[in-house]
Amino acid sequence: MIKILINGYLGKMGKAVEVAVNSSDNFKLVAGVDVNVPSAQESDEVFKNFSDIPKQKLNEVDCVVDFSNSAGLSSIAEQAIPKTLCLVSGSTGYDDKTEKRIRELSNSFNVGVALCSNFSTGAVLLNHLGSIASRFYDHIELVESHHEKKIDAPSGTAISIAKAISDSKEKGFTNIKSEINKIKGTRGGLSSGINIHSLRLPGVIAKHELIFGAPGEILSFIHDSTDRSSFMPGVLKAVEYVMKNRNFVVGLDKILDL
Repeated sequence: MIKILINGYLGKMGKAVEVAVNSSDNFKLVAGVDVNVPSAQESDEVFKNFSDIPKQKLNEVDCVVDFSNSAGLSSIAEQAIPKTLCLVSGSTGYDDKTEKRIRELSNSFNVGVALCSNFSTGAVLLNHLGSIASRFYDHIELVESHHEKKIDAPSGTAISIAKAISDSKEKGFTNIKSEINKIKGTRGGLSSGINIHSLRLPGVIAKHELIFGAPGEILSFIHDSTDRSSFMPGVLKAVEYVMKNRNFVVGLDKILDL
């Protein structure tokens, strides 16, 4: 049985992980950490800071599952990896310097780490299918939609999709620039040669749409996560992977061997 600590325990994703772990016979929730936990709710299993966890309790943990933010990811990596705790994170918004540092920690302490901007199998397949389609089209747009409380834009998944699809196309995509932009940013933001458009709306969890265009036709791939439970099989699969392989990976596609 793999014993889990959730960082970002009180968040919606953290609570979804709690349900998934408690519903499985192969995992056990040992503790939760969240900087937003009120003092009155702190207990023997819920802590405000990672450093507040007693050594005896920490010795029970096998893997940290992180759904906080870029700062939370950096902090938990610096504290957990040197204690040889595996790390699976869905936090986004971190920069290349942070990723490089976490990779160094993983290699130095021989600890498995998986950084995945999206844990949905469908989202990973969208990326994979888009990479195949990119060989046949020169024009593309990417639209991502998330709930109104998501703090970063575009989504980490959208940036990852743009990079993967752009990397799979030798000569790059044709970028269409409007001669007159009446409103700044109307054409989206350019990432890896692909225009990304970000929507933030209540009622949305996570949605990504790839739109390829050619004379006389449009090809679209849409993935829509309507419930956070869609991410949980990928999260648990990532935990099993880092426990077994003890290496550093970025992206669920590496774990699914696509």
